[in-house]
Amino acid sequence: MRFGFHLFMVDPAQNLEIARTAEAAGWDSLQVADAPFFPEEVSAPYPYTPDGIRFWPLDLPVLDPWVAITAMAVVTERIRFIPSVLRLAIRQPLLEAKSLCSVAAVSGGRVALGVGLAWMPEEFKWLKMEKKTRGARQNEAIQVMRLLMSGDYVEFHGKHFDFDRVIMAPVPEEPVPIYVGGTSKPALKRAARYGDGWIGVMHPLDEIDGVIAELNQLRREFGRENEPFDIMLHCPDAQSVDDIRRLEDLGVTDLQVTPWTMPDTPAHLGVAAFMQQQPPLAEKCDAIKRYADEVISKLR
Repeated sequence: MRFGFHLFMVDPAQNLEIARTAEAAGWDSLQVADAPFFPEEVSAPYPYTPDGIRFWPLDLPVLDPWVAITAMAVVTERIRFIPSVLRLAIRQPLLEAKSLCSVAAVSGGRVALGVGLAWMPEEFKWLKMEKKTRGARQNEAIQVMRLLMSGDYVEFHGKHFDFDRVIMAPVPEEPVPIYVGGTSKPALKRAARYGDGWIGVMHPLDEIDGVIAELNQLRREFGRENEPFDIMLHCPDAQSVDDIRRLEDLGVTDLQVTPWTMPDTPAHLGVAAFMQQQPPLAEKCDAIKRYADEVISKLR
């Protein structure tokens, strides 16, 4: 089992110290958010809160994920970084591939890519992207980015992206894993067909077995059941070492936790209840070390 946590709502000024602390303590990964802008008014509910209300202040500072990762990569040596999730459906995959390959070069390959569908209609409208084709575009974009990481001359002729022979350099020595986020049936199918793994948000122990079984069935349908496949999620009721071993037995490869949240935080309140807790930096670093000593070290 690998362990990581998300830096959404963390003051960007704390990122470097947190990254160094997490690496020294034995954590495996850090996730960073992708949020180009926040509309003052949004015409769709947020999908991961019970009431559909965004749980963060709209003036929340969020670094561009490639900038945040590069800054942390240059002060660390081992820990890896994951945009989670990059809103690939509102982005141009040839340009994103360049950013991804550049960050992979700077970090020595310590990057994976989480991708997902943007949810705000305003993002699509103002960035001149069609919302109703976002799933099909993302399917093609994943294929485009994977092709460009090969280092060969490649071309692509799809419905949404179309280009003749190009080459990109530098490219990673090993292809960057692409993890697909989302819990809908189309998202699970996309992960099973095109992804090297799946990123969940927050799931209780009693529903994880069903989700993984569905992913495995879809992978069999696409003939990919024998390929490596990572499963990354946050399971707040997996508190003990035995709980985590159970997740590992189910097929979870990467457990996301928020080490500085209060242990009695109700899981049913969702991701907001965990990410809104932002103690001072010193308390965060102490919690990062404590979780590593009490949990991670017992599973290595």
